[in-house]
Amino acid sequence: MADDLFEKLKNIDKAILTHVVRKEQDSQSFELDEWSVHRLSDKGVMNPNGLWLFSGQGHDHQGSRQWSVVLKILFRQKDEPLLDDVWHWKREFIFAQSGFIKTMPGPVKAPSFYHTEETPDGAWIWMKHIVNSHADPWSLENYSFTARQLGQWNGAYLTNTPVPNAPWLARKHYRSWLSWMNHDEVWKFPLNERLVSENTKTRFEHLWDEREIFYTVLESLPQVFSHFDSGPRNTFIQMNQSGQKELIVIDWADCGLGPVGAELNELVGGSAMLLEWPSSNLAELDAIVFQSYMEGLHETGWFGNPDLVRLGFVGWLAVWFGCIFPGWTTWWCASENRSFALQICGMAEEELFWKLLPVLDYSMDCADEARVLMKKLSFV
Repeated sequence: MADDLFEKLKNIDKAILTHVVRKEQDSQSFELDEWSVHRLSDKGVMNPNGLWLFSGQGHDHQGSRQWSVVLKILFRQKDEPLLDDVWHWKREFIFAQSGFIKTMPGPVKAPSFYHTEETPDGAWIWMKHIVNSHADPWSLENYSFTARQLGQWNGAYLTNTPVPNAPWLARKHYRSWLSWMNHDEVWKFPLNERLVSENTKTRFEHLWDEREIFYTVLESLPQVFSHFDSGPRNTFIQMNQSGQKELIVIDWADCGLGPVGAELNELVGGSAMLLEWPSSNLAELDAIVFQSYMEGLHETGWFGNPDLVRLGFVGWLAVWFGCIFPGWTTWWCASENRSFALQICGMAEEELFWKLLPVLDYSMDCADEARVLMKKLSFV
């Protein structure tokens, strides 16, 4: 499919590309001289064939200059879930069309969207090409800055910005997220069966049996609009025209409503699951990120109970990465998925399993902490 798509993109209608680039250049007289297209990234977990970079040379009355724009292609689902389901394929397309970014409070920003088009196979979203200006892997300073910005952003919805209620916003993400895992089969996967301790399996089953309690509590916490996938792969730290760092976040497919604190889920747990932070050292990352997020909340004028925020974070992480973990490893560490695991993670099978395993124990620790907070806050 990728090869056929590549051929189609190489022969794209010049009028469409000119329309997009004129918006990118903010020049209605800009003409394209030459261009090329190539895959921007093959690291997308859910949509590895969806990101393409068009770049080239063009000119207007001000002279000749280079340009680049990104095309994101979304693929239509055969059976569409409900519009507020986290798996609905069209959410980012609607987000880009809606002008929603114009109403978002700072400091978190989305890339500029230049053009959207629905197709028989899905949808195309043309957007600004955001270039990484920070080194990989991320430093603790990058994580701290990002968490603080996310705290300021979420905090705005707790103080002076109304929480949106559009029907296309994702809600109760974890219910759909866990629906694809076959709980009765995951422990039969040889690596899960052999390498996860009996004590950890018992802790997992305790959480699995209590997941509906966790859901109810999470839905009772203060709710904010969040991105829900703001890990290093989707987050860019850039210098603005004033010489100040700013945060630009791409891939808004999961955006929606959830408890304050849950935005940190991908920044911490997701970084470990995608091998962007050592899973054996999550406590250090957790401490820095949570403190910075709280500072961001305070900077917006929100000084509510920090236990509510902590519960939103650890409770969401427990059900998101804890409950899904044996299903995740059953798929990602299977021999038949070795090539994809190597493409995304750089390792596969048992080597990958050992890298991921500490996330399970960390998630169970988060579940224990959430239970303590639930009792302290009289939720149970």
